[in-house]
Amino acid sequence: MIKIRTALISVFDKTGVLDLAKNLAKNQVQIISSGGTAKYLKENNIKVTEVSEYTGFNEIFDGRVKTLHPKIHAGILARGKSDESELKKIGAKKIDLVVANLYPFADEVADEKSTEKSIIEKIDIGGPAMIRAAAKNYKYTVVVTHPQQYQQLSFDEISEKESKVLAADAFDLTCNYDLDVSNWFLNNSIGHTSIKLRYGENPHQDGFLHVGEDAPIDFLNPLQGKEISYNNVSDSLAAWACVQEFNEPSVCIVKHTNPCGVASSKDILESYKKAFQTDPTSAFGGVIACNNEIDKKTANYMINNQFIEVLVAPSYTKEATEILQSKPNIRVLRSNHNEIDIFENRIVNGIGLVQSSDTEDFSSMEFKHVTKISPTPEQLGDLIFAMKVAKHAKSNAIVLAKNKMTLGVGVGQMSRVISTKIAFLKAEEEGLDVKGCVLASDAFFPFRDNIDFAASKGVSHIIQPGGSVKDEEVIKAADENNLSMTFTGVRHFKH
Repeated sequence: MIKIRTALISVFDKTGVLDLAKNLAKNQVQIISSGGTAKYLKENNIKVTEVSEYTGFNEIFDGRVKTLHPKIHAGILARGKSDESELKKIGAKKIDLVVANLYPFADEVADEKSTEKSIIEKIDIGGPAMIRAAAKNYKYTVVVTHPQQYQQLSFDEISEKESKVLAADAFDLTCNYDLDVSNWFLNNSIGHTSIKLRYGENPHQDGFLHVGEDAPIDFLNPLQGKEISYNNVSDSLAAWACVQEFNEPSVCIVKHTNPCGVASSKDILESYKKAFQTDPTSAFGGVIACNNEIDKKTANYMINNQFIEVLVAPSYTKEATEILQSKPNIRVLRSNHNEIDIFENRIVNGIGLVQSSDTEDFSSMEFKHVTKISPTPEQLGDLIFAMKVAKHAKSNAIVLAKNKMTLGVGVGQMSRVISTKIAFLKAEEEGLDVKGCVLASDAFFPFRDNIDFAASKGVSHIIQPGGSVKDEEVIKAADENNLSMTFTGVRHFKH
């Protein structure tokens, strides 16, 4: 059992803390407190020993350092009689109860008026340190982190079992707090600006944009165009990420975060024409990303060829900028030369998901040709091109390509064979010649049906990760259909 004789109170949220302090005082519990909490309790006639008075060490750095002192943490971490002599040596007392909650970090991040400085100052250091120390020492120290727990406290004795439950709640608090801080740093490692969007994915949803200084696209300073939307941002980032895969002048047209046309060639205009040719219907109202400067000729051709929601490029000539201004609703954005972030981060229903980004380098990949026929260097170039596009399409992704131009893209299906059929359907709708084309799959083929169907349509070469229990059956199907098949050993599944 834990008898409460000395309590340390340091809270940002002061809900209910005055009544708690009154009950502690009534039960002859010595109260140690700091900063605003100590001031608040004194103003309400509660006898308090300030931390600085107890430690003999004044707060420094505008309160950044106040509870980080050996007399505080020794008192919290002391283990009964076994540590009494050492406590006496440093003039410290056993602290039996820690009452603490944390700076509202998440609220500060959500505040549109917040700055990097204000957010960083809301990263609590002393609070989590005290809470974790008390929770670790639950057999000898009670920790309370929520106002609703105040009523549960017994001012006589608290059992070890009760203390352990409170300790679990404390670790849960610090865990979620650290996750909030980590998520902010992953997205805003240098700095950020937050703006409210018109709405989210749909008009009934709220939408917000948080932009770090290392963002790959300058959303805050558009060259022209209507207000940026939530979906515009998603599509622009998807198009930019895809086009970064290529060294040659390349264009990616995106619709609903999926590439509907991608091409590489000698210049941006030629690449755009080929990318558009893949799927003109889907390209209407799409987002276009380029990896090279847009000149006068390209800008003029684009605006007269289709309706554009967003155009992204690293730069624009003066003449191109003037031409684009004739279509004032087009959102024209500049991309930066930043690399893909090393982490991808999502929060869904209070659950944080973090993974390293898919930055696999195709130039260093070991390709394994598993069929009797092997692709030529030129054909392998098309295979790699197609796989780079598949990498940025939603699974199950199938990409048909020839001469570094997509012919058909099948995405987002529950069945891979359906994605394969859709890719060919799109090519056929546009009258594109698929004979001799290559096919890329973002993950392995579970059955030979995809191979037989692709062969019947004129595919000559296939690239896929491999790794299925049916690999032998799939390779056999390729050989029977006189196809080459290349394994990459790397899956690019985009859920």
